[in-house]
Amino acid sequence: MHISKSLALTLLILQCGSAVAQFVPPGIAPSETVKIAEGLFSFRWGAYRSLFLVTDEGVIATDPLSPEAAVAYREAIRQVTPLPVRYVVYSHSHWDHARGGQIFKAEGAKFVAQQRCLTNMQESPDPDIVLPDITFNERYSVTLGDKSLDLYYFGPSHGTCLIAMIPRPHKMLYTVDLVTPRPSGGGYLPWDPQVADFQFNNAVANLRALEALAAEESLTQVIGAHLVPLPQGKGQFIAAAPTGPIENVRERREFWEGIMAAVKAEMDNGTESFMVSARLDVSPWQDIPGFNKRKFKQLIDRVAAYYAIGR
Repeated sequence: MHISKSLALTLLILQCGSAVAQFVPPGIAPSETVKIAEGLFSFRWGAYRSLFLVTDEGVIATDPLSPEAAVAYREAIRQVTPLPVRYVVYSHSHWDHARGGQIFKAEGAKFVAQQRCLTNMQESPDPDIVLPDITFNERYSVTLGDKSLDLYYFGPSHGTCLIAMIPRPHKMLYTVDLVTPRPSGGGYLPWDPQVADFQFNNAVANLRALEALAAEESLTQVIGAHLVPLPQGKGQFIAAAPTGPIENVRERREFWEGIMAAVKAEMDNGTESFMVSARLDVSPWQDIPGFNKRKFKQLIDRVAAYYAIGR
């Protein structure tokens, strides 16, 4: 499959830092609010999405994203309901999702995160990050009125404290960064070929745990936290829906399993880690969206480094 230069560029910068977070390709609004299900909404700021759940007693919101995004986020919630934001849930501790929560704290919201997030935030402080009021280990339910946001931690994956969420009563799984649903399914190349802070030691097991959770809870859809642009011709794009089939979780797990197995097999045959990317046949992945040979070789180098040093 041929990927146009404009689409490749878009895929490259989808998850850049806050300085360019408002970039969107031609035809796509800088921000939007999408109703996913009754009382459940996705807020997008540039390439980033957060989720909020409206109950009869207030709102449960996730990641404030940045100080600028949080202002627009709060206004988007106000357009849906006059009720206050009671809780803000951090999906993980990375700055590009966790900054900007002061506007919600000022109105009395309590902040919730997996306990390792608190450690991360304290060790790498940022003045725009509000520390969590409530931390948990494996499971926690943020219940408000007639709905809840159930939180699950299955160990390190994308970072050390990333969680998955189920917005009750809906049969949906919300993930951030680890799985971004695509309308066409299949794998996709990570925006950052060095997959910074990716915990290879447990990532595949984490995805298997998400699959098991989805099966146990009969979940049918996965909700993503990033913009997926769909080309419409003549340099124009539309934003794909923030949801996709739950099978996207399995597809992402298979993507990582395939790459990791190929790299390990090459190293088991005696190839030094720094030579794997020059020798590995990359043709099995050439048709994935956003494929770039140089970036893919960087990704292979990163996986090889994991097998060389365990990090």
